[in-house]
Amino acid sequence: MFRGNLISVCMISILTMLVLSPFVLNSSKADNNQNSMLYFDQQDGFHFTDLINVSGSSSVPLNSVEITLWNVTSKGQYDLMNSSNSLFTVSPFESTSGMTNWLWTHEFRHHDESCTCLVRISLLEQTDLNSYGLTVYLGSENHRPVLMFASESDQTSQIILATEDVSLSYGVLMPPNLLPESNTLGPDILTSFSLCPAPFGICTDDYSSIIIEHELNQNELFITMETLAVNLPDGLYLAEFYIQSMSLKKSNYLSQYLALDRNPPNVTLSSVSELSESESLTVDLDVDDGYEGSAYTITWTVIEPDGELRAVSQDEILSDNRLSFSTAKQGVYQIFGLVRDTGGNFVNVQHNVSVTNVEPVLDLRYDGFKISNNQVITVKSTEQWCFSANETTDTINDIETLEFNWFVDGKSLLSGRSYLLSSDIDRDDWEQITLILTDNDGATSSITFDVVEQQVGTESSFNQFTIWSTLLLILIITFVILIRKKVLSNQESDFVRWSDNNRYDD
Repeated sequence: MFRGNLISVCMISILTMLVLSPFVLNSSKADNNQNSMLYFDQQDGFHFTDLINVSGSSSVPLNSVEITLWNVTSKGQYDLMNSSNSLFTVSPFESTSGMTNWLWTHEFRHHDESCTCLVRISLLEQTDLNSYGLTVYLGSENHRPVLMFASESDQTSQIILATEDVSLSYGVLMPPNLLPESNTLGPDILTSFSLCPAPFGICTDDYSSIIIEHELNQNELFITMETLAVNLPDGLYLAEFYIQSMSLKKSNYLSQYLALDRNPPNVTLSSVSELSESESLTVDLDVDDGYEGSAYTITWTVIEPDGELRAVSQDEILSDNRLSFSTAKQGVYQIFGLVRDTGGNFVNVQHNVSVTNVEPVLDLRYDGFKISNNQVITVKSTEQWCFSANETTDTINDIETLEFNWFVDGKSLLSGRSYLLSSDIDRDDWEQITLILTDNDGATSSITFDVVEQQVGTESSFNQFTIWSTLLLILIITFVILIRKKVLSNQESDFVRWSDNNRYDD
């Protein structure tokens, strides 16, 4: 993913300077990306002696406009000389495409003034206050060279310097009295090109003058800077550029954001080499491009153990430099990270992670009690019973695909079900049950146990005999005790009566 926050901050700073400059736009036509378009018939640098007479066409109605004239002769000067809330004439006409367009004209009368001037027309309705400008020369004095970007896209785009030499081009307007007689070569000029380190869009040190080579061909200026010759390291810079005529008339200043990035970044990958199935795999990349404010993109690719090549989803990217996803398959995962920096330099890193399958844990129960391997289980022959393996556990990606296979005395009985009922066995002469559990990676776990059926009828006769025998024995013992107590009681009564007779005789 693109780490563009720092670059955005830098570009905002540059855009602010560009907006404040009156010579930013190639002002003879509107931005082609806008729905509305306004054209000047005159070209930038047109020379008027005393009457500024401009004209053009528009694809939108011109009933709500403002046209202004600005004096921009000196550096930083932006003085309003004239303004009007309407154009001199506006006439509709039908274009070749059948659409209605408008022709317009306007005049500014300044007989005794001379300047380097900017004519600006602002559309005030339904166009987000779009403005269109034309740079002109008025009178015979106070004229200076004017620098402009060679194309409208150069105003807002950062220049990526990924080669040894830097080549830039600008548009140049020269005052009428400095135009050469030859139509091929331009006049002699002096150039000034300065740079300051600006990792966050603001200079962190003073500007330093850089030696450049230049070539002026009529209205085009080409400059070349040898970055190695000036010992310019990789980094982000603000460039300030202007020219001077041989009479020392300075042009306006242009500022541009430069990114010099010739070397690939240093990339370090951090992650584990082994983990268990269904665990989260996290991969971190540490990227160092060698200078502050650098930007880069990371493209992740994963080859799964079965050989499937896939891109990562947005949910698997936790941050710009971190990838995390759940390992659902056993085997080796191959993770690739492609890092590309601002200059187009890229580094590809790879990391392999071995994922081990987690075997299922078989939990077989009868009547709530866990059954162990080789255990003997006693069941009643007259009752329905159930052996259940519903408590079996495995990793979350395997639990739904577990295969249960039941065997009775070594012969396959049924599969696809985690429990066995007594009604599933349709014969009487059986003794042993085996359950084999298999996950989607082929790992197995099994339990074998013997089953003994208890005959309920024989047990009941024995119990009844025991109960009746016990009751009879209790009755006999009770009877004997009662007889004995009776006998003892009679003997005691006879003795008492004999004693009483002797007492009365006395």
